[in-house]
Amino acid sequence: MACPGAVSVSASKAVLSFSKSVIVDVSETAALPDLVKEAYRRGGAAVPIIIFTDPGMTTIYGSYNHPQMKTQRYGEIFQDTKTNIRTAMKDGTFSLGGTTLKVAKTKNAKVEDWISSKGTTIKAKLVGIEDEKIFLFETEAGKTIRATSAQLSKESVKKAKMMVRDDG
Repeated sequence: MACPGAVSVSASKAVLSFSKSVIVDVSETAALPDLVKEAYRRGGAAVPIIIFTDPGMTTIYGSYNHPQMKTQRYGEIFQDTKTNIRTAMKDGTFSLGGTTLKVAKTKNAKVEDWISSKGTTIKAKLVGIEDEKIFLFETEAGKTIRATSAQLSKESVKKAKMMVRDDG
């Protein structure tokens, strides 16, 4: 049996691959939004408890306690949660804390080459741009890639903005 400390360390690493961790001290739970408090209560006494929510804490995308994570197969355990978060981001329903995420989507986008700021090529189609600063791409395999303008070449940023403007 894996010890809770090992699970919490490896779970933290898995979570950081697609999310940002916030650690809440048990004495601070009264200050949490009701939605998060309820997810925490449902987790029971088995710690650690991981709760996936949007930054606005308006939606719970998943919650897991120690018994659910003992196998440490986080790719499988968190898969539905990751999918639901990606879907909410694509749909523009992912709350950033009082503001709705604004996504300018492209129509009829085709897979093409995009260049990173480091010079590597990404083969993907531009799906849209979130809040005019996060570029959303989808690979031929269906994987979503999120990139900032600093992570893309100036030419790719310019091309993406033109595509959204033309389709908008």
